Amino acid sequence: MELQKGQYHAAGPADLRSPCPVLNSLANHGYIARDGKSITAAELKSAIRYIGLGLDIASVLVSRVFQVHSDDPKHGPPGSSQVGLRDPGQVNQDRIPVLNLNQIGRPHALEHDVSITRQDRALGDCIHLDPNLYKQFLRTAKEGRFHTTVMGRYRKIRYDEQQRDNPHLQFGKFEHYVACSEVAALRSVFGKGVTKGIPDDYVRAVFGEERLPYDEGWSPRRLKVYFPEALAMLLVISHYAWPW
Repeated sequence: MELQKGQYHAAGPADLRSPCPVLNSLANHGYIARDGKSITAAELKSAIRYIGLGLDIASVLVSRVFQVHSDDPKHGPPGSSQVGLRDPGQVNQDRIPVLNLNQIGRPHALEHDVSITRQDRALGDCIHLDPNLYKQFLRTAKEGRFHTTVMGRYRKIRYDEQQRDNPHLQFGKFEHYVACSEVAALRSVFGKGVTKGIPDDYVRAVFGEERLPYDEGWSPRRLKVYFPEALAMLLVISHYAWPW
């Protein structure tokens, strides 16, 4: 029987997935292609707007990642970008540009070391959940919630760990702000108000099962997250996560 959009089904062995548990959750619920392949910009924008990101954030984010990737944009294809994720000529049968989920983990683009629940590329699997890092992250919850300050401080802890363990660590200010933006988006989309943080069971659903936490009581925000709110959240997290 064909799965309905919104119905959860875990990824199979042939499905492509990314280092981002939220994007993987969207695929597992059918808001983007369940196999993680040939996702259009319109599909990705619709999905991330559905969970709560505003049109301004969604438009900028999707337009950037749908550029063709080049490690050296000055000498790369016209319109290419280092933060772009697509290959040259990567289109579907209708000639519409598409992206595969595993390309989110493309090196030298947006994927970075010092993930909350993934290993650094030089140390292991940077795409899939690391069980030990996941358990360590869960232990940081305070009274069953992940507050903004806790998540910021934990990013600093992860930096210190990888600075110690990874002699090939690549993590500068650009990567710091990308990483903090990810946490800010997570906090804004799944958090319960300004002061209550993200419930522990929401985190377990999204990170542990790559599932949107409907069963735990979550529903998408009616008032979307626009740049001013996201920037304020980013600055708070960056303050507590700042490693230099």
